Amino acid sequence: MSDKKINAHCAICGTGYHICNTCLQQKSFKSWRVVTDTVEHYKIYMAVHGYTLSQDKETAKRELEKCDLSGLDDFKPSIKAVIQEILSEEEKDIPKSPQKEP
Repeated sequence: MSDKKINAHCAICGTGYHICNTCLQQKSFKSWRVVTDTVEHYKIYMAVHGYTLSQDKETAKRELEKCDLSGLDDFKPSIKAVIQEILSEEEKDIPKSPQKEP
């Protein structure tokens, strides 16, 4: 990839990468390559983006738990902050049904 010019930056980690013109000009849907440098970062992007639209921490947390967050320290500060906010959400207390005496 060293022979290709950097023409995009990952929305999650900020790493520069090269995106081909075919992906850049795709009109019917936005390719993950337009937004992030890897598919895994795109999954994270979708969870964070969904959270910013819905403010639904439970759903975002479930989605993020399926993602590889091993590079969290290298993510953009704003992305890292949102992920930490989502993951810090405490599980809601679910009332337990009363146990019956035998």
